[in-house]
Amino acid sequence: MKYTKYIIGLCLSLIFGLYACQDDILDKQPPGDLSASSFWIDAKDADAGLAAVYDVLNPGKRNGVGWGLMVAMDMYTPIGNHRSSSERAIAEGIHTPSYGIFNKAWEYGFKGVVRANDFLTHIDDIEFSENDADLKEIMKGEARFLRGMYYYYLVENFGGVPLFTDVPGVDQKNAERASKEQVISLIKDDLNFAIDVLPNEARDVGRATKGAAMALRVKLALHEKDWATAATVSKEILDMRIYDLVPNYSDIFSFENENNEEVIFDVQNYFEGIDNTNQERGGPHEKLMGGRESTANGWTWCQPTRWLVDQFEVIDPNPVYTQEDERIPTEIYDYLEGRDPRMDATIIRPGAHYLNFLGEDELYPYQYAANNHSQVGMHIRKNVIYGAGRGTLTNGDDSPLNWIVFRYADILLCHLEAVAMRDGVTSVSQEILDATINKVRQRASTLLPIYTAGDITMEDIYLERIRELAFEGWTLIDMRRSGMIEINEGYVVSGFSVGAEVGFKDVIGNVRKFDPAIHYLWPIPQSEREKSNFSLTQNPGYPE
Repeated sequence: MKYTKYIIGLCLSLIFGLYACQDDILDKQPPGDLSASSFWIDAKDADAGLAAVYDVLNPGKRNGVGWGLMVAMDMYTPIGNHRSSSERAIAEGIHTPSYGIFNKAWEYGFKGVVRANDFLTHIDDIEFSENDADLKEIMKGEARFLRGMYYYYLVENFGGVPLFTDVPGVDQKNAERASKEQVISLIKDDLNFAIDVLPNEARDVGRATKGAAMALRVKLALHEKDWATAATVSKEILDMRIYDLVPNYSDIFSFENENNEEVIFDVQNYFEGIDNTNQERGGPHEKLMGGRESTANGWTWCQPTRWLVDQFEVIDPNPVYTQEDERIPTEIYDYLEGRDPRMDATIIRPGAHYLNFLGEDELYPYQYAANNHSQVGMHIRKNVIYGAGRGTLTNGDDSPLNWIVFRYADILLCHLEAVAMRDGVTSVSQEILDATINKVRQRASTLLPIYTAGDITMEDIYLERIRELAFEGWTLIDMRRSGMIEINEGYVVSGFSVGAEVGFKDVIGNVRKFDPAIHYLWPIPQSEREKSNFSLTQNPGYPE
């Protein structure tokens, strides 16, 4: 992470050691008296301990489930296709409680919760100087914000889960699930505290702020469909006048423009270096999202679909283009050209240009190495570094590109959704439309038509969220909330064939299934139920 989280490398190593070799995160016991008394001494120790809570956001390897790997969740919606058959099974509705991704998600969430609890258990035992009295409260606020994030992730995906406010011991191994309402109550308490004590400006790059805690509070209120709270808190973020839209949409996600004015909170990723001796580590998301021509030498696990392409409006019905490769028929160009430019900022599609890992301009798809790794004839461009030179990135799990969790455009659209659901979509004023959805659309292109009061639907609002936020990890959550995820029932992934020439095709023959009585939640992992002696009940519809 790019704030000073490793200034006490030895101490942080100790913190990690306290969590090492834990087969079951719920089996973790507090460190022995000697370990605790030798570590939690001063403010520097507290800072290292807090860094361990942040560190869960980034697993540093693709088989972990850090916040940046929320992009995999987008593959369970119509916008994405996963190259892995086991991941596709989740989208297809044929998954079981034994699938490893559910174990990883559960362990990820509780690892964050336990580290936050450990920090909060010891922070008051540390004497801070009189000048640092406020710092202690700010650090508590950061830890409680992070605990709120981890519990939000768990509640969103699993519903009610065990509720811990301390470090669980062996006697809590068989803890039962708390109700979703009980967990949400703790998240609210944590966020209210964080909002009260956190500063508007981060005390170091990547630290949580008041705006970050407020953004998570908005997301939680939307999850509860508490439209009034979501509308109020999102408006308070707008009124802070701290954040703004980056003028060029593509620049939001560029390495050169990290921590820009649109970012409210992001996961800070560092490049380890060729010799991998740097104690900081990068993120694994590029390995999953990028292809062989990306700097990360990616595996193309995550892929866009033609359904997503169709959501980007045609703004020029008679586009001017050059057919640069006869293997790309004019009907393909006619279908793809002239659309909302956010499409080309989000994906690489037939007829588009990209920079390969040597920095050379190339035409997709026939110049793209291993283009057959994509089952849809397209690759993801957003959150992937192209043209930077692979020689500087020997480990594909070591992307230096930050993962943005909350950004201003998202909050603008959250505000519109909340107001529309609170007051009725036909009652939304032109002033609010212009300050939210129209502002976001005009940033993308002045050719995109603006919405007028009385002439916008909730579907318009939700589709705008898909266009703006595709492959940022929010689409599954948004589509659950709106009910749009139910179009997964009977859905078949489509894209392009890349053979002698590019053509249209349905890519995956399996028809997706979505049962509203089951699939809004993931199953409780079978292994976790077994460890708890089955005190953890299963979600409805899944095998016991």
